Amino acid sequence: MTDATSAARVPRRLMLARAAVVAVFFVSGAGLGVWAAHMPLLKGGLSLSDGDLGGVLLGMGLGAVGAMPLTGLLLHRFGAVRVTVTAALAFCLALALPPHASDGRALMVCALLLGALMGGLDVAMNAQAAAIEKAYGRPIMSSVHAFFSIGGLCGAAASGALIALDAGAALGMGLCAAALGLIAALAALRLALPGDAHAGADEGHGLRLPSRAVLGLGALALLAFLSEGAMIDWSAVFMTQATGASPALAAVGYAAFSAAMTLARLTGDRVTARLGPLRTVQLSGLIGALGLAVVILAPIPEVALLGFVVTGLGYANVVPVLFSASTRTPGLAPGTALAMVATMAYGGGLMGPPLIGFIGEGFGLRAAFLPLALAALVVAAGVSRALPRG
Repeated sequence: MTDATSAARVPRRLMLARAAVVAVFFVSGAGLGVWAAHMPLLKGGLSLSDGDLGGVLLGMGLGAVGAMPLTGLLLHRFGAVRVTVTAALAFCLALALPPHASDGRALMVCALLLGALMGGLDVAMNAQAAAIEKAYGRPIMSSVHAFFSIGGLCGAAASGALIALDAGAALGMGLCAAALGLIAALAALRLALPGDAHAGADEGHGLRLPSRAVLGLGALALLAFLSEGAMIDWSAVFMTQATGASPALAAVGYAAFSAAMTLARLTGDRVTARLGPLRTVQLSGLIGALGLAVVILAPIPEVALLGFVVTGLGYANVVPVLFSASTRTPGLAPGTALAMVATMAYGGGLMGPPLIGFIGEGFGLRAAFLPLALAALVVAAGVSRALPRG
């Protein structure tokens, strides 16, 4: 069956629902890009030290992780559509608040709120994307996740343009928040599936202890997020300290990783449909380990850049497949299982950067990146036991 024939058989309402959830992923990623791009202005405006800023960022991460289990309960009670729409609109409103913080503590409260809303939105929009994927009858999760990355690039670029025009943080973040809020509001009109008034509200109680299946998926997602978090904070530092790259070239390290991941996710649905979830994650883990091995052994910056590209290609489809699989966990509501897996995954994202720092201080950054390569191999080896059957 050709793609054109397949597309022709997809109901228009279903295609609109997919476009709407893509828009929500874009809004989430763009909001994060806006926040990150304005960080220097926020830091300078409040005269925060590096330690103060670290506390603010930690608050954002803790807010996200803390909100995810609660989101599972909300999904069980209200359904994925309502929770996604509410969280997306609230996230856009909260995005305009940080420039109005009067001191570091107020900014930490803003970051905690942003993190909580972002974490809740992440679980809810993934739950709705999984429901749409189920209605499609074929993989769509990887391409949907690609638009989170695209949104991040667009949010950062738009913010950079506003900053270059000497727009202050209040005006810049306010304009971006308004634009993203409009996109979220338009997406809300088409997000529901046909007959989908209460998506995600399955039988059983929303508050459950994780099953062995959920723990297995969550552990693999944790390892994937651990590496992604390390790439965000340590790729540029690795380039400068381990390979002697200039600061300008070092900045390309994470960009290369992120661009490769985005491109791989745009084609990831076809890969998953062709190979199946199991082989996709196995191959992804092996490619990720290979890329990290290249990074660790790189004698010059250009080879390290190649390694970051390969690593991005490898890790691209691991999390989308695992998140999608979590919604098929036997005995648990899709939103509840996804919330559990996502909470573990984001915990890994928080653990990764400090873990690299602790190991790097004692043994050097090349040695610090070695556990990331081992984690990729564990993902490849362990996925066969973690994925739900069928």
